[in-house]
Amino acid sequence: MLKSYYFIHTKDQQGQFVVHTEDCAFLGDATSRTLIGLHMNGESAIEEAKQLTNEADFNGCFYCAYSIHTK
Repeated sequence: MLKSYYFIHTKDQQGQFVVHTEDCAFLGDATSRTLIGLHMNGESAIEEAKQLTNEADFNGCFYCAYSIHTK
């Protein structure tokens, strides 16, 4: 199933941008996030986010994107 994925503009304590799904309680408001797009899984969302930003440090949210959460 396709879901919209977003990343938060500010890095977390580990220096990573956190990727969330559209239905996450920790997503934050619209001014603090960027839409990555519709994806079947978090892995493809992170790959697109890396291409959009030229950044390499992304991590999935522990709560909504645990399959891509690495720390």
